[in-house]
Amino acid sequence: MAEASGDGSMEDRISALPDELLIHVLSHLRSRKAVQTCVLARRWRYLWRSVTCIDVSFEEFEDRAAADDLEREEMFKTFVNHLLILRERVDLKEFRLQYSLVVGVGRLSANSDEANLWIRHALQYKAQTVKIGNHSEPLQLLPWVFTSTYLKRLHITNAQLILGFFDRLRKGCPALEYLFLSICDIEDLDIFSDTLKVLILSDTIGFSFSFEHDAQVSISAPSLISLSVQECPSGARLPILKNMLSLETASVLLSEGDITTCDADGIRQFLGGLSGVRSLDFYYGDRQLEVKNNHGWCPTFNNLTNLTLDRWCMHADLYAMIVFLQNSPNLKKLTLKLNEPRYHNEVVSAVIGELEDRSFTCEQLEIVEIICSKGNELLLLGLKQFLLEESGIRPDQMRVSYQN
Repeated sequence: MAEASGDGSMEDRISALPDELLIHVLSHLRSRKAVQTCVLARRWRYLWRSVTCIDVSFEEFEDRAAADDLEREEMFKTFVNHLLILRERVDLKEFRLQYSLVVGVGRLSANSDEANLWIRHALQYKAQTVKIGNHSEPLQLLPWVFTSTYLKRLHITNAQLILGFFDRLRKGCPALEYLFLSICDIEDLDIFSDTLKVLILSDTIGFSFSFEHDAQVSISAPSLISLSVQECPSGARLPILKNMLSLETASVLLSEGDITTCDADGIRQFLGGLSGVRSLDFYYGDRQLEVKNNHGWCPTFNNLTNLTLDRWCMHADLYAMIVFLQNSPNLKKLTLKLNEPRYHNEVVSAVIGELEDRSFTCEQLEIVEIICSKGNELLLLGLKQFLLEESGIRPDQMRVSYQN
């Protein structure tokens, strides 16, 4: 940025900035862009070598002239290797990798070798945050790579997590507090962490061995505060949630997974691991489940003050919603989303059954918020009438909003 000075000459204000500030700015650029600043002036030639954030993306090479995708991948690998060799030996705050393996070329493990070495390099230089994204073929991430006393946040998308991965995280990354996994194939059956505070399982998470042995995956995290399961992990049965002693908030969508056995006992066991939370968003999108003989599939949520449910619990005679309310004695806010129903094999996803006693008491209930999407106005009328008559809530405590 140049600005006219008092004598009419142009003053370069950027050049007046200290190197530390310029390096801070370069650390917010994609690494290829940061390297390209070396041609601006002699002073900029080596500034990029001291950035504290490495952000390399295969997408930046999609416009490069190449004979095919394999050659373009080699160009990307060459750039990253040179970047890591030439940079100064300064500590990193963050490492981001967006990769794309060429489909059907060589073994998956061999194709992932460079990525594992790049991650290892970042952790050796004390990166506190590592974000790994991948298109096309999954990366095969090796457990031994993840050894760092500084790593706090780990994001992984589209990867195969080799057997022993979570044991390595537990032993090798004692400061890890935040773990985000999306579209990952997990070979471990036991996920255990003493340090995790936030765990997010997004999109399709598969547990490879649970189908073969009819084994049940367990997730144990005594320090976990927040859990988000945005789609049901695939496996033989719903995972067991154990030692969730610190858990306060949970958001769960049991939908579109490939659970071969999803029954009332499995749901009760799964929800039992969440029974101490204060805030729960629970959405069900699996096959329609009929509960017989007044089965107690829903545990008691004594600490629950904030509950969000959607259309699945308002099927037929509001059976599932009533069961939740009967088991949430200290609820203060109820949010109901009247969205479009989910379907499984062309049948509405819902938990249905009959209740001998449909009464419930939520003496501390202060607010019922209803979010109604277009086409559900008739359901809204019946729901409002039911809540006003059965819950004891006053009209001024009910809030209704509309969405297209």
